[in-house]
Amino acid sequence: ERARQAFCDGALDEAVIPLCASLAAREHGDARRALDLLRVAGEIAEREGSSKVLEEHVRKAYREIEKDRAVEVVKSMPLHTKLVTVAVYVVKKRKGEATTGEIYEAYKSLCKRLMIDELTQRRVSDIINELDMLGIVNAKVTSKGRYGRTKIVRLAISDRALAEGLKSDPRLSSIVAESV
Repeated sequence: ERARQAFCDGALDEAVIPLCASLAAREHGDARRALDLLRVAGEIAEREGSSKVLEEHVRKAYREIEKDRAVEVVKSMPLHTKLVTVAVYVVKKRKGEATTGEIYEAYKSLCKRLMIDELTQRRVSDIINELDMLGIVNAKVTSKGRYGRTKIVRLAISDRALAEGLKSDPRLSSIVAESV
């Protein structure tokens, strides 16, 4: 109903509203989120000079909203959580993927560089689990056969979203900038 009020007849491709509803339902099932997605898709279509909002505009809007959400999550994280995230990023730049042990070593090195006390490895492991639940990293336990199991961690957000989220903290943004 609101979509009809906000957009002229024929301005929406027939698949746009169901796609907005589907994408919004994936995460929250919230009508406000679907409307926000439709609004941003409309803005993107307008910027591109399109007379009609298409599925591709909705998908671009979804990526834009997700990036903005990731940036806000990073901005609001406590210092040590940011440091663990930067440690994942630094190890990823070197190796592509990271184990919790490698992340902890990189984290300790960052703490030393910034002259702040480090957390225990157990607490850093808990932070990695929290970051996984927030969608900032993907953490997966893999078996190494007789060598046991280890957790492989990858960033789930773009380098750009991480850098943007950290730019308000000059100590950390410079570390990310050095690694690019």
